[in-house]
Amino acid sequence: MLLLGLSVPGLSWAQAPAGNAARADLARQVRIDAALFQRSRPLPAHPNNGDELRHPTHFANYSKGLPHDAIGTVDPTAYQAMLAALLSGSAMDFENIPLGGTRKLVNPQAAYSFTLIGPDPHALAIRPAPEYSSVETADEMEELYWMSLVRDVSFNQYATTTLITTAAQRLNSLRQYRGAKTEAGTVTPDVVFRGDLAPARRGPFVSQFLLKSIPYSAGPFITFRSEPTGHQVLEQLFLERRAGDDRVTQYEEWLDIQNGQVPTLNGGLIDQEDDYVSNALNNRVYLYNARALAEYVHTDYPLQATLSAALLIARQGDFLPNGSYDPDPKSSPLASDALNPYLSYAKQEAFVTLGNADALSASTLVTTTALQADWYQKWLVHRRLRPEEFGGHVDNHLSGRQVYPIHTELLSSPVLAQVFSNNTELNRQRDLPGGGTYLLPQAFPEGSPLHPAYGSGHSAYIGAGVTMLKAFFKDFPVRNPQMANDTGSSLVSYTGGTLMMFDELDKLASNIGVARLFAGVHWRSDHDSAVRLGELVALRTLQDLVRTYHEKFPGFEVRTFSGDTLTITANSPVLPSMVTSVESFSLVDRATGGPVPGYSPLENGQIIDLSDLMAQGVRQPVIQATTYEPVVGSVRFVLDAASSTDNGAPYTVGLPVTVGAHALRASPYCGAAATGLGGIPLAIRFTVQN
Repeated sequence: MLLLGLSVPGLSWAQAPAGNAARADLARQVRIDAALFQRSRPLPAHPNNGDELRHPTHFANYSKGLPHDAIGTVDPTAYQAMLAALLSGSAMDFENIPLGGTRKLVNPQAAYSFTLIGPDPHALAIRPAPEYSSVETADEMEELYWMSLVRDVSFNQYATTTLITTAAQRLNSLRQYRGAKTEAGTVTPDVVFRGDLAPARRGPFVSQFLLKSIPYSAGPFITFRSEPTGHQVLEQLFLERRAGDDRVTQYEEWLDIQNGQVPTLNGGLIDQEDDYVSNALNNRVYLYNARALAEYVHTDYPLQATLSAALLIARQGDFLPNGSYDPDPKSSPLASDALNPYLSYAKQEAFVTLGNADALSASTLVTTTALQADWYQKWLVHRRLRPEEFGGHVDNHLSGRQVYPIHTELLSSPVLAQVFSNNTELNRQRDLPGGGTYLLPQAFPEGSPLHPAYGSGHSAYIGAGVTMLKAFFKDFPVRNPQMANDTGSSLVSYTGGTLMMFDELDKLASNIGVARLFAGVHWRSDHDSAVRLGELVALRTLQDLVRTYHEKFPGFEVRTFSGDTLTITANSPVLPSMVTSVESFSLVDRATGGPVPGYSPLENGQIIDLSDLMAQGVRQPVIQATTYEPVVGSVRFVLDAASSTDNGAPYTVGLPVTVGAHALRASPYCGAAATGLGGIPLAIRFTVQN
């Protein structure tokens, strides 16, 4: 065999020695050290919301794909068979689950899988899903009903559309609505239906990474264009479903879908050609409304959005500090993370390690590991029902077929009359019997996929992917920001100011998650928890990756979803084993430590009467934040733009005595003084009066 070597002065032959035991031992030790570090982290508890025990007929849990009776109640034998399979993990037990139709359960055995990098899928936790009968679930369902009614409204026309204004005003009044709000704590047409991450609330609704042409290869800079191109370019144009193409609006259709049947009732099979406006290229559209955005997450591959974003950042980062353009795909100096050692090397450039090959690989690697962590939560912990299942219960309840413990905040909502009217017209157009329903219209003919709702798989993997991109790349302005026009037929320049790459990455994560809400297949809390679960998977994975490099560098600098910057090394910072959250507020008497009657919980829109507090003998009222878990590193309060932090439970902020409206936002952190990784915030408005 011919061995290739190098001629080196003073040596006759230089080559890697065959059978290098020392290297092999070192490679093993790197893996062992990473595994020991991950195992050293505290293991979280995995409580669910208790609905499975609370409601023994299991209507409050996921059962889609199993057989159901005439009102959609799951066959108890089938549900117990599913639980038995989930308990045993046996492939044969899964094969013995009775199904109600031809569709199959999606990969429940993935909940038992292992990974060789990052945290074990069972080593991370998210908050219990909101209970079936809770105000939060009612408010989430109301949002989904409104979202189903506005799928065909252009994002550009939100500010001038009456239905959007009506929806925003109603959501603004809900007691436990956790969707996007302004800094003043209000839901407005400018922020309604957006993600809760701060960058998602600014600028165009749709991220630049879902609009701009994707250079799927390197290539020369063409001077007449205002941004880089490539030898292969993919325009982000998509087939458009027909306006008003909502499904699962008729009761028998809904029941068939719950049983796992392929949709056929006067609606055609899934995704037939005539479901779309046209399959001609010149009739494809840019993402301009909720229906188009929902369709993107109907047929996307898990790594698709992350990979597209990585390629766009890399190409836009190919401008050198002197203003010239480097079309070589190995590295993108302008976009390299500030701690990348190759920025200081004069005679080496990054590629395989800490270059574009590394960045693209790592950002898509966590697609699977984030899904593994999410699948454990879905199947083995929470088993939360899908919104379309809940919609059937609303219809049963209001039609008198069955009584369910649905909170009155939803049952008294004006949105239900609009949904009934909308479904009546849809069923008439589709020549379906039965008139109107209170079912949640689905953007997809088949409704949701056949796995539980909590958390959202899309949100988990995009949360992980964009976090990796923020580790390998740095923030810089987007060249030539754009937005779709009112019909999606073309892109137009965005002139509202500078858009930054990291803001648009956070917006991308929000778009992908919220798109599943627009489709009607996920709850908002599915997204809020899972996108941060993905972030946590990525950060813990980076701690393993740092160990594998020969280059010496301080670590990865990463901006988190809470807006803070962490430097990730093999052993620091101390990252949590769960996604923390602020669960609720209450008014407490500091003198006694007890809750103040009438103000616990303290909910959105509530009025605090100072004279009532005086009458109750409360002299030192404070607002207390309850967190998941009960003890976190700290809680940061922003009360009317004034910031304060409490490092020890119970976490409190003083009640303002100024008469008038007030806005409060609280965010949990894993470290003291609002340091470390942030969790899910809670924002409310309240009014103080004499």
